[in-house]
Amino acid sequence: MVIISSIAAIGVAVAGYAGITLAATSFAAFALGIATQVVLGAAMQALMPKPSFGQTNRGYQTTAIGTALDHQIIYGKMRVGGARIYDEATGTNNKYLHRIVAFAGHEVESFDRIYINDEYIDVADLDVDGNVPLVYSGDGSTSTRYNNKVRIKIHLGSPDQLADEDLVSESAKWTSEHRLRGVAYLYARLQFDADTFPNGIPEITATIKGKKVYDPRTDTIAWSDNPALCMRDYLTSSYGLSEDQDNIDDALVIAAADVSDQTNTIAGTTRYTCNGAFTTSSTPFDTINSMLSSMDGSMWYAQGKWRMKPAYWTAPVLDLNEDDLRSSLDVSTRHSRRNNFNVVKGTFRGEESNWQTTDYPQVTNAVYLAADGGQESVADVDLPFTDNSIEARRIALISLERNRQQITVNASFGLKTLQVQVGDNIRLTNSRFGWVNKEFEVVSWTFGLVDGFDLQTQMTLRETTESVFDEVDDGVVYERDNTVLLSPFDVPSVGISVEALAQVSNQKVSNIAVATITSGRPEAIDYVEVEYKIASDTTYSSFGQGVLGEFRVRDLDVNFYDFRARAVNTFGIKGQFEYLVDIEVNAFLGDPSDVSSLAVELSGGSLFLSWPPIPDPDLSHYEIKLNTNTAGATWGNSSTVIEKIARPATSASLPARSGTFLIRAYDKEGNFSASPTTVVVLPSDLPQLGQTDTQTEDPTFAGTLNNTAIVSGTLQIDDTTAPTPTGEYLFSSYIDTGSSRNARATGFRTFTRVFDGGTMLWDDIPQDWDTWPDNWDTWTDEGANFGDVAVSVYVSSTEDDPSGTPTWGAYVLANGGFVQGRAFRFKAVLSSTNANFTPALTELSATVEY
Repeated sequence: MVIISSIAAIGVAVAGYAGITLAATSFAAFALGIATQVVLGAAMQALMPKPSFGQTNRGYQTTAIGTALDHQIIYGKMRVGGARIYDEATGTNNKYLHRIVAFAGHEVESFDRIYINDEYIDVADLDVDGNVPLVYSGDGSTSTRYNNKVRIKIHLGSPDQLADEDLVSESAKWTSEHRLRGVAYLYARLQFDADTFPNGIPEITATIKGKKVYDPRTDTIAWSDNPALCMRDYLTSSYGLSEDQDNIDDALVIAAADVSDQTNTIAGTTRYTCNGAFTTSSTPFDTINSMLSSMDGSMWYAQGKWRMKPAYWTAPVLDLNEDDLRSSLDVSTRHSRRNNFNVVKGTFRGEESNWQTTDYPQVTNAVYLAADGGQESVADVDLPFTDNSIEARRIALISLERNRQQITVNASFGLKTLQVQVGDNIRLTNSRFGWVNKEFEVVSWTFGLVDGFDLQTQMTLRETTESVFDEVDDGVVYERDNTVLLSPFDVPSVGISVEALAQVSNQKVSNIAVATITSGRPEAIDYVEVEYKIASDTTYSSFGQGVLGEFRVRDLDVNFYDFRARAVNTFGIKGQFEYLVDIEVNAFLGDPSDVSSLAVELSGGSLFLSWPPIPDPDLSHYEIKLNTNTAGATWGNSSTVIEKIARPATSASLPARSGTFLIRAYDKEGNFSASPTTVVVLPSDLPQLGQTDTQTEDPTFAGTLNNTAIVSGTLQIDDTTAPTPTGEYLFSSYIDTGSSRNARATGFRTFTRVFDGGTMLWDDIPQDWDTWPDNWDTWTDEGANFGDVAVSVYVSSTEDDPSGTPTWGAYVLANGGFVQGRAFRFKAVLSSTNANFTPALTELSATVEY
């Protein structure tokens, strides 16, 4: 509860309760009563030109527009609007709007946070040129909507500040003489952009640490939110009472400041702070009342000085009893119903309420309510200079407890009471009323002559006790006011994930990108927009727009893509894009599945292979190889017998022959299954013929060498420098069966893969590491499973006597098929798909069966 009282010279006292009453007390019996009443009236006129029935002056909460606006004064820290004092458009098509908003008619300590509508940027996050690179929303999310669109320059209002040099350089009207000395302001340059400013010019407000004030404790001037120091500053400022420094009782200011700075509270927070703003249109009376409310204090003028006291218990300074009385006691035991209350509620405004004027937790007491017959009586105590619910409730609790101390005493006392003043506590003993050292607060004090020129003091005492100022935690839970509508710029962020899928339609495989869009706040989203582009391109294409969920684009080329998505709220405001970049869309990525099994069936002179289809939609074909050995076969030491069996076929036929058959699946990107699947055909499984003739070439390889050479007992390609080197070896002799016949010709070979470039280094291993077979940690054979070397045996036949001048037919694969002729000659073709690699034949032979 706020008390303002005034004592002119040594005369009359006036006390009032903010938000409730303001009353003057005088006694006609006093000889000086009339004279002091006149002085009192003059003093009060300075404070109260007329009653205030409007809302509390809290300064500019939004941008004010006018031709002669009042200055705003800021004490402590507060989010405020300002007065628009300058607008100018420049640039082509008025591209830039230059706006100056004045926030205070004095120098301030700092601008801490700047709000653009309901989004904000901390001043420390502005870049060196004042550009706004990002803003924060209330939920902590960030946006770059204003990057390179808004530039803000800060001016603290120093007495010697210069004109804003950027505005001077860009404006045709604002010059270096426009310094606005003593005015704290923001200069904002806004670049026109309909998406950035869909609702027009934004509202710019700021959280500001306000005026620097004098502290008599340290004899320094600095920013402070101490209410005693702020109150002192107002009394001495030109926009306040313009009081001389000597007319301030700094001893009481120091005491009040020390009390306000105490942290021995239940919450451990500062006891009282003063954080708020007002304009100079506010009357001194209203302003003093508002500022005093922040420490629930009292202020009075006595002996030529302004004095103050916060709501805090002080020990009694004097004991009085019946001997000190000069009159009867006029005792009021209860307030009138008009001045009595059992509930205190009101508002505050601060960071915890998002700077909205919000109800603090109301204070009540069931005992008081019962004493008032169950009728609730509410006192509205607004606290415009209190910025948190803890202090607000502390003040409200003291106000309620003070009000419930209802005994009021009016009496005359002897000269002993000259040593007390308004705000002091005394103890009064009176046996008739049963008071023994009962504690009272002096709420008014007057001095004068009465009948017979007897000097007396007249005092009004109000019952009090130390427990009034105790904090009581009664479990009231504070809830923030939830009626503030969401900002139209509140657009939830979205999550985006992308998956590549292969889809088969009419035997055509499509590469599809599936984007899944999610959000933690779907109820605030009307629809989403999804776009994509090739990573190296600059222009995005649309996936489409719709509700949260999956979005698909078909028939994409295998490539790297960028994706982005954003939400649009019900106001049509678009959020910030969320990005995924350099995402490979390749549904064909990864090896196809292994063929699960390979079956063989022999029928006469033919061999039929069959296998179940693999499930991969991007399957291209199968390849079948043969190793003429029935053990030790690998993909790398086997030769291709069928290079490509296109999907969806799952079988193949070959001439019947023994050996190990291997099959692998390939996809459309050329990737192959990790492990070949094998089946073995034993020689005993084949139909037996009557005669078998064999031509063996190893180990001497005495035949004709065409780009082949014998190296360490093996037959190899001689020159392997070509990208795909090949060599040929003609068998040293033919097989003559003596007469023409249909014979089964089969070539047999055993080979390994070798490097022909000396000592093999890492860089000599072909292709990229990712294309090498097997796993890195288990890979021990640089030749295994590459499948880049092969040896094929061919046969040619003649019906003539081979010892004469025979005519030979064309060479065909000696893969166990039947060939017509009398004599048969053979050759081996060695090949490699990588330079410097060659097959190394250790065994080479051919048979003719008939």
